[in-house]
Amino acid sequence: MPNIDPTPLPYGPLQYYHVHFILEIKSNDNDKFLARCKPITKGYFDSRRMIDVKWTGEDNFAQVLQADATLTGMLKEVIMKVGEITVDPQEDNIRIYGKWVHEENLVFDAAMFEIADRIAIHIKNMVQKRG
Repeated sequence: MPNIDPTPLPYGPLQYYHVHFILEIKSNDNDKFLARCKPITKGYFDSRRMIDVKWTGEDNFAQVLQADATLTGMLKEVIMKVGEITVDPQEDNIRIYGKWVHEENLVFDAAMFEIADRIAIHIKNMVQKRG
């Protein structure tokens, strides 16, 4: 009987990817743009449906995103497929991305692009008001 390792090491790269939308912002306040959007659902399994979305993170930025009714409407259409949307600030850019996607399902999503664009508009407006 062969000796099988109960915790094998993964071999090679995994076939999962993040699609990132990157907004280049040169600001000292990039750390103020941290947020995450999660769906608020009701029901279980097949009867599960989305009621609303909830933004958490930096208070002022999350409130701005939560108050945008157009963005909420766009999110309600795609959030169950995308999972959660994260706005992650870096030193000189801000990343907007959803959950990991297997390479078989990796396609360009126009709705997610519009959502990322809408979030980027809010970020640019807030940077211009501060500057």
